[in-house]
Amino acid sequence: MLHQLFDDKGGKSITLSCEETTLTTETNTDGKVKTTSKSFADHKEAITQLLKKEWELLKKGAVMKAPAAALGHPLLHIYTGKGYTGCLSFAGTPHGIYVYRPGDEVRDELLRITADGNIAEVLTLPRLLAWEICYDAQRNMLLLDLDHYIYQYDFEQASFTALTHTLDKPGSFATVGGNTWAYATHPAYYINNKKFPLELNFVNGSLPVCASLSPDGQVLALHNKVGEIQLINTVDDSLVTILKGDFKIAKKLLWTRDSSLILVHELYGGIRFFELATGEEVSLEGLQIPGYSKDVSDCCLNEENSLLVCTQRTRGYVFDFVNRSFLYEFPLQHCVKTAQVRFIDNRTLGVRTDYGCFSLYRIGSSQ
Repeated sequence: MLHQLFDDKGGKSITLSCEETTLTTETNTDGKVKTTSKSFADHKEAITQLLKKEWELLKKGAVMKAPAAALGHPLLHIYTGKGYTGCLSFAGTPHGIYVYRPGDEVRDELLRITADGNIAEVLTLPRLLAWEICYDAQRNMLLLDLDHYIYQYDFEQASFTALTHTLDKPGSFATVGGNTWAYATHPAYYINNKKFPLELNFVNGSLPVCASLSPDGQVLALHNKVGEIQLINTVDDSLVTILKGDFKIAKKLLWTRDSSLILVHELYGGIRFFELATGEEVSLEGLQIPGYSKDVSDCCLNEENSLLVCTQRTRGYVFDFVNRSFLYEFPLQHCVKTAQVRFIDNRTLGVRTDYGCFSLYRIGSSQ
């Protein structure tokens, strides 16, 4: 393992390498090179110490960059820090990657991280807790769920605008598809500003509520009842059908690019697959995490739907979604228990961990 970090403020680069049981640190400051080495009991401990040393450097402002990283390895690590609130949202845009950062209980922030790992801008959010961030390329805007209130951010005006103002139960969602926006702040949800009542009831302390627009924006998949997902036509607001299964509460809904399948990520469970043509659940064993536990912490598809990534605590699992087969697994570095994942492009995975790290991983080859 070899990681190179760059500290622009300090004017130095640090190379951390691990060979068998030896950790070597090479520091280059304005052409002056200092090298130190330390041996450990075994290779695993040496790797642990390398990551510990790297974390110390990241917290001081250094950025890890590895543009030639192999599959399943990080291209970038950057410290976002300031604690863990449960929110791990981020979104890729042509302007950079916008990553949520908790603040000081008075304000939270959005960091704009450039492709080379620099924090180019810090936006102060109008509310705390960014549960969701969506980018709309057609409008060139962000749609955000901030503490269950919905806001838009206009890049041209550089301003936030509140879209919802009244909250009853702490239930909300925000989703973008085609030229359609759908969002909710209980007791109502909206499709392109058209308002509808949203019924929510607690189930063992949790509110079943999540939604996702089809890629063309013509159908909204809405989950607000145990074991049910409503499919709503966004053009005429009619109910297309209701998908029913033995799942309880869904945490996330994902559409395939051709709208033939909906992936249902269960809260405290795995992934279910529903076929839209029949409305029935289908079994795709090749897309299950290998091993005893099938539980999934988070999941995402790349835009071309060639790759599916599922996480389970501190590990990522990569699947060939076309051939419905498992490819490989990899560790999520600088992660305590959980992370949010989302493809930045078809080959690059963004990862925001509960330890305060934002990373990019090479997941697919360029072939």
